[in-house]
Amino acid sequence: MLVERLGPLRPAICDLSPANLFIWRDCEIPSITQVGESLCILVESHSEPPYFLEPVGGDRRADVVRACLTRHNRLSRCGRTLAEALSPQEFDVRPLRDHFDYVYRTVSLAELKGKRFDGKRNQIRRFIGSFPDHDFRPLDQSRLAEAMALFERWTERRAGMTLSAGLPPQLALDCQRRALERALEGFERLGLVGGAMIVRGELQAFIIASTDQAETAVVHFQYANAEIPGIYQALLREACRRLFDGCAYVNLEEDLGVPGLRKTKLSYGPLRIEEKYEIRIRAAASPGESDA
Repeated sequence: MLVERLGPLRPAICDLSPANLFIWRDCEIPSITQVGESLCILVESHSEPPYFLEPVGGDRRADVVRACLTRHNRLSRCGRTLAEALSPQEFDVRPLRDHFDYVYRTVSLAELKGKRFDGKRNQIRRFIGSFPDHDFRPLDQSRLAEAMALFERWTERRAGMTLSAGLPPQLALDCQRRALERALEGFERLGLVGGAMIVRGELQAFIIASTDQAETAVVHFQYANAEIPGIYQALLREACRRLFDGCAYVNLEEDLGVPGLRKTKLSYGPLRIEEKYEIRIRAAASPGESDA
């Protein structure tokens, strides 16, 4: 239902991607309701208190926000346009830096021109030099089982590090596993596209995205054998050259506050960082506070 109702609206942020809502539904548990002409999605996550996503559609947005906040005390992952349209006297609006989306020009990631990309081009040359017989192919039904097997090998190397390394609950390996299973099970229905890097006859990296948001490919998964230098850089470049070439932009989603992810995503020179906010009703001033 989420996919059918949200798809035609083409919201900008990754949290409202129909594919994302379906893929992560076991851990994020979204439900949809309608307030006036707006669709409102409640998220009852395992990792944080319930919240509504930004209402989609309709023109009485402040009224819809108020209605949502009477049920749960916050909206989260809301775009800047909504945040700026609300009265600061009534609403407490705060940025959620860890959830900002990173959006790039597809051609920039495909060409990697300029000095800032010297390191990434060197990594790709190293990969090509070591594996001249590599091949980037579409991720079709015949290779989905191989993709899942690669993910399991990837998790084996990271077993036990998720919480001990201070990573957020969204990156818990069991949540990632179930989300990937959902994506692979519904690959065609969700309209997902994917690519695989084949090295010496074996799938050693893959990428999965949806292209249902206007002119934008939203990348949901990237996994690779990290023991192969340069494979991540080569995978993303080839995907932008051959898989996302019909999209003007690529959204690499959030960094969730993970320092390594933030550094990597910034190093690719985003065209823009799509800001997101949390919204609550502003607490009433206590007596005498306004005179302070």
